[in-house]
Formats: sequence, structure tokens, C-alpha cells
Amino acid sequence: MDPDELIRRKLDAVVGESFNPPRKLRPTLLKWGGAAILAVATAAAIVAIIHANLHLRESDVHAPKKPVPINIVPAR
Repeated sequence: MDPDELIRRKLDAVVGESFNPPRKLRPTLLKWGGAAILAVATAAAIVAIIHANLHLRESDVHAPKKPVPINIVPAR
């Protein structure tokens, strides 16, 4: 029996047959880096949307800025 087979049997006894060796560092870093960039972009989009909506309420174009004078003309 070769040493690799012995190690494989011992691992199967402890871990089971579904043992996955650790991944390489580069794909893991790329995955975490992409997730971090996506999280920051999502947070920035939410802040921009909230800021835009609050800014619209403060400077509403439809609301008059000063009282509008109304001339009431008597009926003839």
C-alpha cells in the first residue's frame, strides 16, 4: 500500500469522502475583493438615492417661495 492511499484512508475516516483541499490564494482574494467592491458600490448608491430624495424635498420647485398676491375682482 502506498503512502498516499494510507493518508487518503485516514482522511476519509476522519473527514469523510467530501474533503476539499483549501483553494489557492489568488481566486479567494479576487472573490473577496469583488465582494468588497460590490458592497461599497451598493452603499454609495443607497446614500446617493437618499441624498437626492432629501435634496428634492428641501428645494421643491412646485412650492411657492413667497406668498402669491391674488386680486379679487368684484362681479359686475
